[in-house]
Parts: sequence; structure tokens; C-alpha cells
Amino acid sequence: MNDPMSRRRSVDVGGLALALGDEGRGHGWGGWEETDCGETRYAEVLIDVRLHTETIVSQEGEHVPSFVDMDQGTRERLIHSLSSWHFEPHKLPEEEIIACSYILFEALYRIEHLYDTVSVPLSSLACFLQHLRQLYRQGNSYHNFQHALDVFQAVYLFLYSSGAVPSVTILLEDGRTWERNKDECDPLVSCLTHEDMFALYIAAVGHDVGHPGLTNAFMRNAKTPLAVVYDDKSVLEQMHYSLIMQIMRHNNLGFLLDRLPSGSSFRKLLLGAVLATDMGVHFDFMSEFRSLVSGADFPELKRRILVCQAIIKCADISNPSRPYLVSQHWAAALESEWSSQLLLEKHLQLPPSVKPSDSRVGEANGQIWFNMTFARPLFELVAQGIPSMEQYAQQTRENLSRWQARAAELASEPPLSPAIPGTPLAWPSQAPTDFLTAFPPALPDSFRMLEESFYPPCFHPLHHRFSSVEPSTSSSSSKSSTPSQYESCESSLPSPVFSPVLEASTVPMSPTVATLPPRLELAHLVHHSRAPSVVSNAPSASSGSVFSITNEATAAIRAAYKASVRKKKSFHRSSWNPSPTPFADLSPVAASPLHSAPPSQLGRSPVSPAGDADSPLSLSVGSPSTGTLTPSPLTPDNPGTARPVLLKTTLVSASS
Repeated sequence: MNDPMSRRRSVDVGGLALALGDEGRGHGWGGWEETDCGETRYAEVLIDVRLHTETIVSQEGEHVPSFVDMDQGTRERLIHSLSSWHFEPHKLPEEEIIACSYILFEALYRIEHLYDTVSVPLSSLACFLQHLRQLYRQGNSYHNFQHALDVFQAVYLFLYSSGAVPSVTILLEDGRTWERNKDECDPLVSCLTHEDMFALYIAAVGHDVGHPGLTNAFMRNAKTPLAVVYDDKSVLEQMHYSLIMQIMRHNNLGFLLDRLPSGSSFRKLLLGAVLATDMGVHFDFMSEFRSLVSGADFPELKRRILVCQAIIKCADISNPSRPYLVSQHWAAALESEWSSQLLLEKHLQLPPSVKPSDSRVGEANGQIWFNMTFARPLFELVAQGIPSMEQYAQQTRENLSRWQARAAELASEPPLSPAIPGTPLAWPSQAPTDFLTAFPPALPDSFRMLEESFYPPCFHPLHHRFSSVEPSTSSSSSKSSTPSQYESCESSLPSPVFSPVLEASTVPMSPTVATLPPRLELAHLVHHSRAPSVVSNAPSASSGSVFSITNEATAAIRAAYKASVRKKKSFHRSSWNPSPTPFADLSPVAASPLHSAPPSQLGRSPVSPAGDADSPLSLSVGSPSTGTLTPSPLTPDNPGTARPVLLKTTLVSASS
């Protein structure tokens, strides 16, 4: 167990006894050295994060997958869609999105002897996928299950192009099986075993599960519990890995992680694939894969992990390699998510860690920067080792040329209207208090406690969502014939003067129907009609930014908190836990959905389609990442470890 990727780092009973004792010992593996009860606080954070993980995963929901028995016409249409590089999951209704993920696994199972190797029935996979889907946050405009399916489908096509898996159209032929011909398969990909490809599929569909719609840089700057637990190293990616393993165990797939002799390599490959989606370690990967292509001698398992990492990385940032019009949706969706994060960072008075483009020229230059810095070099390097990837590298080069031409054209044109510097092209998809429905340990404790303490539980005049679009009727997955707001590069700009969060008196107060939230969305009651700390007047043209936050209101909230009864911060708060009961909606905001925004840059920062890394404000391009990452401490991963007791009781809110 000397390999750091296989070493457990969870706190054992003895360690907790030391950490929670009076001896001043027991720093845990986080290395806390603060004088203010650092050891105890770290242990409390670790216990609480694990508690939330287990509670969220163990909540019961619907476990009768309806997408398994779809009508034949729909099934054939989805199979043909999955065969195309022009695939657009954001245009599919919700039930078809999860059906597509099931179909991809079905096609994998047509490989001869694959089922005998993995021993996972398709019925268990169906429950796993449904459970996984419920832990993806619907409020995210980019890091949602549509993105997960987009990455999953790209992984499938990369493997199919290399000769490693059959075409998904094999499902149109009853009973036909397929066997890989290693002589016709790309040499590097031919080293992957059946278990490797199954693990890669699991990693692809689950690589962003539980994503809060915020970046790793935000996690560090806000000092969230997750950042504390993971020591600021690939914070979100380690959380995703932990959740994947918990969901696998909950759906009877845990034996893959524990069985001998393959369990250890399965865990290592799953972990390596998920961690590779952190763009903060991008240049380290490039260096290692370049050595592999050059003929360096790597251990067999390391070679397989590097190949899987190459495939999932290309899939995760595949947007620049998709057809030009398809990539525009993902660019605008990411831009909207960045705008939401920027609004929250200003609300919390944190340094900005993302920079949404504020002009069309900036948007085009951002696309060019990301393509030239990350996407094109990655695809071209991977194509050297996996020649079948050259076609996708070529599409990346073509898209780069189109954006360069676009930037030159925009630079030569006078602006259509004066723009306020710093005004994002895309509207934020969420207001600050919408993030209270995210995975609690991904939020700073001060943000949650300030919001709760400022508004007494007895006050509840109205409850509304900030977004007028319910998750179940989101425009990204509806069957509406209305053109997608991301389809055209020529869609109109938003007004240069707008307020993302309007005064309550200006918004029609129509009650919404309370529904059961997805598993991950915290049923968190915030009893107020609007949050003064969030609301600001629409700025004038001289204000400089539409995201100006009223400092007086924020100060008032802080003062109210300091004067409240919560004088001792506690990381063990039952009010963080999701409730299975319907929850009331949060405060209102402008009733319009996302503005018809032009496509935004896919990558002004490494947070781009890989999505979970730092922006240029906190990551020096070209500098390697530091530190060696290790498995999540939240999920036991060694054989013989007893499955944790799943919490099924409804926890009472601390505010009640």
C-alpha cells in the first residue's frame, strides 16, 4: 500500500479520539497547525462532510427506471443521435438524456465476455444511472447531467473510432455480439481491458456528480469545508470520485471496488480518470503522455491509466472539437455559469476567480486563447499516440480558424452600442441564494449561517425561486420548438444596464408549485421575500459594473449574525442536510430566463469545458501543478470495509 493512489486517508477511530481529545494532538492528514483548536475543527469538518455525503447518497427516491422500456421509435432515434459527432444532449427532454446513458452501456455489453468480466446486471446499472442523475445539480447551466452525457458520448465515439468498442447501432440488431480485433485497434487503446473500459464509462458519466456550479478556485478562496478536507488539491474532482464510489456501493456495484485481484486497479483507474478532468493538473498530464508517446517505459497499469486519462480529458474539453454551431451552446452555458459565480463572489466579497467576457471581441479572443493553450495541443498530442483522434484534432484547428476570423472581423467593426465594462454577455443563471441548494460542504459556512441568522424562521411572507424556470421544465431539456438561445452567434446583446436581481416590488409574485427537489438540492428554507445583501439597484452607465453589491446591506447582515445566538461556529449542522419534504421557493428575481446571449468563450480560463480548475487569475499557464493527489477520505475503499450505515431519518433543521 505504498502507492499514494491506493492509500486510505480516512480518519480512524484512534485518530478521531486524539483529534477530539484534550491532548492537543491528532492533526489528521490535513496538517492543520492553527492554534485555535485546529485539530478539533478539522476532525469536525471531516466527519461532517462525510455525514453529508452519506446522507445525500442514502436518500430514497424512485428506483423504477422508466427509461429502460422506451418505445422502439424513440430508442432508434436516440441510437442514431448517439452515433453522430453533432450530438446535442441539451436539446433532449430529461427522460431521453438518461436513456442515452443507458443505451451507451447497453452497446458496451455487446462486447463478448464483457458481462462475464464485470458481472454487473444492466438492471443494477439502470438504478445506478438514475441515482447518479439525481445527484447532478439541475440549477447549473453547464455542469449538469447534459454535460455528463456529452462527455460520455464523446468517450464512446473516441473508443469506437479507435476500434475498441462496437458502434451503438449494434443495438438495432437483435442478439448480435462483437469482439475486438486488436490488430485493427489503435495500439495504445488495445491495452485497455474490459474492466478498464467499464471503469472509464463510469468515470465519464459521473465525473462531475454533485458539482455546485463553482470552481476549485472559489473553493479555496471561500475556505469551504471541502477545500479543508482535500487540502485545496483538486477539491471538486476528489468529491466527484467519492460520490461515485458511494453511489456504486449503494447500488450493488461496490464489489467492483473491493474484489481481488482487480479491485485495486479498478479504483486507481477510476480515480485517475476523474482527477484528470481537473485542468489544474493539465500540464502534468501533457508531460507524462508525451513521454508515453515517445516510448518511455511505464508500468502496465500506469499506461492504461494514462490512456484513459487522455480519452476522458479530450472528451471533457471536446467542445472546441465539436461542429462549430454545437460548441456555441456549451460556450454560452459556461459563460452563464461563470456570471453566476462572479455574482456570488461579489456577494461574499471574495476575489473574482472567473472572468466572463464583456464584449464579443473578448469572447472570440477567449475562445482562441483556450483553443490554442489547451484544446488543440491536447488533441494533437493524443492523436500522436492514438491516430484515430486526428479527425477531432482537425475539427479543433478548423474551429480555431473560424474564431480567429471572427475576432478580426469584430475588431474592425465599430461597437453597435456602448457597453459597460465588466458587463457579462450572458445573464447569470443563478442568484447568490440559489447556491444554498448546492452540496452544503461546497459552500462557505459563513454564507449559510449569515443567510439563516438574518432571516428568522417564523418570517415567511412568500417563497419563490430566483429562476422562473423550474428544473423539470428547463429550456435546456424541453421539447419546445422555441429556438435555443445558444444556437446563433448573432443573437442580440442584453441591455447594457440591467440588474440580475430585481427589487421584490418589481417582480410579479405568483406562487410556484413546490416539488420534491433532486437528491443533491438541499431543501433549505430561506424565509424572506428578497435578500438585501444580494439586491442592488440597476447601475447607471457610469457605475462600471452591473454586479455592484450594497456594502451597507452586507455589513448589516454580518452585524446581525454577530449579534445572533450563534456565537460558536459549528461544522456539525443538521440544517445542512437535505430534507425529503417539499421545500418552498426562494426569493424572486427577474422573471426572464437566461438572455439570448451570444456564445461566450469556451475557455478564457482552465475552468472551461473541463470546468473545475482555476481561471487565469489564479493559474499560471504552463506551470505544472503541485502535490500528489490521493484517494478521497470520505469513502472506504479497501476490501473488507463494512458499508457505512446509511442515514434514512429526517434530520431536524437547526433553525427550528
